Amino acid sequence: MLLSVVIPFYHVEAYIDACLDAAAQLPQADCELLLVDDCGTDGCAAIAADYAARYPHIRVIRREKNGGLSAARNTGLAEAQGEYVYFLDSDDIPEPQALYALTCAAKAQTLDIAKARFTYFDDLTGEERLGPAIPGTEVMPGGALFAAQCRAGLYEPMVWQCVYRRAFLEENHLRMAEGLLFEDELFQAPALLAAQRTAAYEMQILRYRQREGSIMASFARSSRWCASYLEVCRRLSALAAQQARGEAKRALQKRVGQIALSMAKNIPAYGLPPKIAAEATAFLRAHLAEIAGHALSSGDVLVAAQGLLLRISPALFLKVYGDVKSE
Repeated sequence: MLLSVVIPFYHVEAYIDACLDAAAQLPQADCELLLVDDCGTDGCAAIAADYAARYPHIRVIRREKNGGLSAARNTGLAEAQGEYVYFLDSDDIPEPQALYALTCAAKAQTLDIAKARFTYFDDLTGEERLGPAIPGTEVMPGGALFAAQCRAGLYEPMVWQCVYRRAFLEENHLRMAEGLLFEDELFQAPALLAAQRTAAYEMQILRYRQREGSIMASFARSSRWCASYLEVCRRLSALAAQQARGEAKRALQKRVGQIALSMAKNIPAYGLPPKIAAEATAFLRAHLAEIAGHALSSGDVLVAAQGLLLRISPALFLKVYGDVKSE
């Protein structure tokens, strides 16, 4: 079997049909769709069961308890049989022909990771716009691809941009980080740094739905994202120190600094409710030295300068980026 598509679902009843209608068009002889039920309480389980009854290459896997997106992805990965694996979010819409073509190209080139483009899709207006204009590449080590995309300002960590050779993931013990937000950051960079053969392709394999209730729209509901951001910085900083080399190391150090700064910038940028903004600001002040330190040690002049401003005057930093957002 060529491709396993892992599709966790949890409270996406309004969106899962569009996702599965498209995904079901993948060739049945070469592909399997693993629908991972993360124990929601809406009608998704019944919808998934209906698709599994109609399509022989679709299988439903029910978890014993809700564990979040990373845990559900790991559950699906453990059941996958395909030579390559693709992680698909159940509120997004894949482009099945392009996804299959990407996987065939990856197999033909014996790639560990193949990365492609996506389109933003506005759930309210239906408007679409292209994601980053990733240029195609020759086969190269993953660290070189990571560094090149970071250098060009095109790097995105989302795992649904890539197909991964399953044996490569197993050999390198790569799994999703459970219990955190922004878990893609902690999977994509380690995977690229470990990969020997990667390439980027200009084909567009996904329509990325922008909707109010998604995980990435959760900033205003809780300040939990602050702790996740900081843990991501800690783990990626350790990865840079232990495994990254040369240009990839420098790119990863800079990215850690940028992630640390974005933690502070998101407080004014997301128009948080007063209570959530106060909690996030308190977290920022409590961990100020560490957060600013990641930026100061980034090796990038601009990132370090912003880190210095954050360390000297958090209030001015928040005002500067609040004003920038409102212009």
